[in-house]
Amino acid sequence: MIERIENEHYIAEVNTLGAQLTRIYSKDTDTEYLWNGDETYWKKHAPVLFPFVGRLYDGKYTYKGNVYEMTIHGFCQQAEFAVASNTGEAITLRIESNEERKAMYPFDFVFSVTYRLTDQGLDEVAVVENTGKSEMLYGFGGHPGFNVPLDKGLQFEDYSVTFPDAGKVERRIFTDNHLDAGYYSDTDTVKDGKMALHHNLFDDDAVVLRGTGERAVLSSEKGKRSVEVTYKGAPFCGIWHSIGVKAPFVCIEPWWILPGRDETMVDISKREDFIHLEAGKTNTHIIEMKLR
Repeated sequence: MIERIENEHYIAEVNTLGAQLTRIYSKDTDTEYLWNGDETYWKKHAPVLFPFVGRLYDGKYTYKGNVYEMTIHGFCQQAEFAVASNTGEAITLRIESNEERKAMYPFDFVFSVTYRLTDQGLDEVAVVENTGKSEMLYGFGGHPGFNVPLDKGLQFEDYSVTFPDAGKVERRIFTDNHLDAGYYSDTDTVKDGKMALHHNLFDDDAVVLRGTGERAVLSSEKGKRSVEVTYKGAPFCGIWHSIGVKAPFVCIEPWWILPGRDETMVDISKREDFIHLEAGKTNTHIIEMKLR
């Protein structure tokens, strides 16, 4: 079911299946910012990644000696979320642990996603509540796709993704199986905090970076429209579009954890990047999108 929120400046639509944004439109600029889901290139728009990010080797992981199966990016994309509230300008959707999900992920939780419109764009607020009696391990990430070009008359190659607060940017290396190789490399993909876009950047899947400074801006020096994504607390940012095609979009993906290692069935209790949440506690993760 598609839910709608609206304020003076923007209209956004959300599918309760997966709690996925499907539209962000600016009344002020008459611009559709979010990727439209054209199946020719990629049928999704902005998946919510929880409780895992990316793939796992053989689709499995272990915890306390038990083996579990998990789909790519976790189970949210297949989950029908309940609408907890819709104020007209903000909507909150939620799921919780059940027998089916606990067969994949052995923790008790409530997971909610709130989309709230602002004067400058839209915030995505994810809240993870550990309702169990023991520590919970999880990951979270965003995957919003944005139309490129955003300005009429421009081309994909006219755009770049810049990281205004970048430090030393390193690229996480992935294998041919699109799994984590376990190390970083210096990269010339980002020069002086700027990644110039061209389609073959993504011939080997996502460009996953650390050291980006928790802020990414999609823009063109030739255009007026831009998207600024802020992801405080996320150590990684992936930039991606579909492999091997000239797709007219790019995803800016804040990741709080990394995917699985190749040739290794990961034990999540031994992963340093997984988030630890004590029983009865709550964590909040915010992705801010400013649209110009």
